[in-house]
Amino acid sequence: MPALSQDTRLVMTILFVGALSGTNVFAYAQFGTGFPYGPLAHSVLFGLGTIGAIMVMKAIFDLVLNDKIEMWLLDRKIAAFWERKARDEQQRQKMRESARQYNTNIYQGISEEEENTVGNEFLAALQ
Repeated sequence: MPALSQDTRLVMTILFVGALSGTNVFAYAQFGTGFPYGPLAHSVLFGLGTIGAIMVMKAIFDLVLNDKIEMWLLDRKIAAFWERKARDEQQRQKMRESARQYNTNIYQGISEEEENTVGNEFLAALQ
């Protein structure tokens, strides 16, 4: 049961790929210039390095962090639900106390018994 929406996952993935690509550009600028082959080999090495780094980091995040993040978000939703329930119950209790204080009934209206009964005149007319 995922707690993240598809749009949120897409944005997070795009940001993740961008950040990792930027890190790979920095690392390649520092250490990859010593690679003794031509521009095509450099581009293939850079592309494989970027894709490999993204795949490795994504796998690690999926294994380690994804479940923890989703559980944390789910726990937040559950806590918010129970807080809302507690607030609602507290509000109902205040209404009950107010009704007792002013000797009124909150639930005034037509009772089910009056609505579901049949009058004696009607029953006598049927016989």
